[in-house]
Amino acid sequence: MNVIEAKDRLVNELSQCDKIKGIGQTGDINAELIPGNSDIDIFVLCATIPTEDERERMYIKYSKQYSEYLINVCHGGIWGYGDVLIIDGIDVMFMYFTIEEMNQYVDAVLNGKHLGKEGGFYPTGRLSSIESINILYENNTEWTTMIEKIKKHPFELLEKLFDYHISKVINDEDLGRAMLRKEVMFYHSVLENSLDHLMQALFAVNFTYFPSRKRSEKYIMEFKNVPDDCYDRILQIIEHSVLSKTLEKSVEELRKITLETVQIGKIIYKK
Repeated sequence: MNVIEAKDRLVNELSQCDKIKGIGQTGDINAELIPGNSDIDIFVLCATIPTEDERERMYIKYSKQYSEYLINVCHGGIWGYGDVLIIDGIDVMFMYFTIEEMNQYVDAVLNGKHLGKEGGFYPTGRLSSIESINILYENNTEWTTMIEKIKKHPFELLEKLFDYHISKVINDEDLGRAMLRKEVMFYHSVLENSLDHLMQALFAVNFTYFPSRKRSEKYIMEFKNVPDDCYDRILQIIEHSVLSKTLEKSVEELRKITLETVQIGKIIYKK
């Protein structure tokens, strides 16, 4: 039995639990799975979270299909209560959330209360994950209702995201220090933050929730509201950042592409 069949059987078992009201798989459900390099993330919506013992009893029924399992690798919060089962070398992670807490968080993000990156986590990434989630089971319309709400792409939220992030791309003080001292390592830490904010702004001005930097080229090449040759220019910014003698070129291009993105934002948001 392969990992997909085993995962489907586990999902079917979980769906029999009265506390569980919806199960969804994030990402590309047809993606090639490579042992040691791939994983499957599954969000489980619950009226109340099944206890560790309850979850363990459901997993044990299929103990021959996984080599190892870890209970409560996450203990609530943005990643829910998480369990990992290793099937054919693939980590299959079940993350349990109450419907109430998931709705509260989604509503808070949609209302612009979580604009910035939080501990390595992108709040807009949660919106992106749910917007494209593959519904494996729902008791009523738990996932469908949430997806429909997220798909409305509130104009005010995207404008807030754009304004917040575009204003933080250029840190004049740190960029000035980096150019003055020609310190590549220091510049890289500054550039990391700048690119993070630039990507968020580019996604917002294209009415798309920023998920992460994965598949950035695909997204940017498909966007209409971006500076000319946007992706290639971002690569040039990174390329010129590795040597002190080309560091100024990197900063100059970063400033140019940011200014052009500001102008696009003014047109889109009629500022």
